[in-house]
Amino acid sequence: MAGVVATPVVAYSTTSSWIAAPAIGDGDFAWLEVARNDGNARTVAAFRGDRLIVRTAGKNATVVDQPCDRTPCNTVQAPITGATGAFAYSVAFPGTGGYVASVGATGASNLVAEDTTDPATITTPHLVATTGSAVVWADNNAILIAPNVGGTAAILVTTEQSGGEITSLSAGPAGIAWSAHTPTGGTVIGYRSALGELSTRAQEPTAAKATLYSVALGDDGTIVAIRRTLSKGRQQVEAVAFAPDGVARTLLKSVPYGKQDPFEMTRPSVAGGLVAVRRREGQGGGQDALWVINLATGKSSRVTAVDRNTARLSDPSFGSGRLVWARTDLAGGRLAKSRVYSAAVRG
Repeated sequence: MAGVVATPVVAYSTTSSWIAAPAIGDGDFAWLEVARNDGNARTVAAFRGDRLIVRTAGKNATVVDQPCDRTPCNTVQAPITGATGAFAYSVAFPGTGGYVASVGATGASNLVAEDTTDPATITTPHLVATTGSAVVWADNNAILIAPNVGGTAAILVTTEQSGGEITSLSAGPAGIAWSAHTPTGGTVIGYRSALGELSTRAQEPTAAKATLYSVALGDDGTIVAIRRTLSKGRQQVEAVAFAPDGVARTLLKSVPYGKQDPFEMTRPSVAGGLVAVRRREGQGGGQDALWVINLATGKSSRVTAVDRNTARLSDPSFGSGRLVWARTDLAGGRLAKSRVYSAAVRG
């Protein structure tokens, strides 16, 4: 066990649902579930599900529960926590409607914004982030913000300013960061500072060389993102820190593994000077492992690892001085047990 992370405890366990995207706030957890027969091993690494659960004082409150009528289940977007402990999330009921909301420890939600587009065009939930006191979301490739309790939304980044199709979003005291697919086939990481200044932090001109996605914004303005490369029939994923001055530093790389392996989005988490990330390692990328990296020293520690034939790990998430993740054990590729783990962070 990594010295920076204490011995983990099981916060929740089930044999009836796949668990994805756990997050932790001030004394409460939130996560997504997908019914046993509607998910598979790839569900664990996703940021979407058909049920959103908040757990406080050992009791579960179901916030969203919409049976999945087609897979992959994509009713609710992964919960994101901020400094106040409230979780931001979004919901889409295809062909009917959608909304962006915030939920606290009681399980009661505040509607932040409703989807005003033609219901027939609603297919997936909006990308969401939170500053703690406000919810930030992407809509029509623009970025908006409104208080947790709801109210008039303000546009932070226009569709023209975002650079393309937004693929990830993060927010914090320093501002907001996002990744986007450009109209010319590349990817870009954009940044809007707390003072309103817009800039491009990083870019890749063509997906044939590399793709940038899954941003996580640090309090000092450092952006940690995932960079995926393809070469000679192999793919490789690395976590890269882009400092406020634009200098890039590779934090961790996966082993190269087959280009034909199903692509799994990987999302880092940042807290203070620490970065947590999941990576493929072992022969042929046959293991899932969670790592914590100290941005100041560059030192990295492995928290846990599993054989992908018998278990899968979700991406880790920092919150309230703890690190949380989900582990799903498999039997013949099918769900055996899903658990949410929580560990105190010492660093």
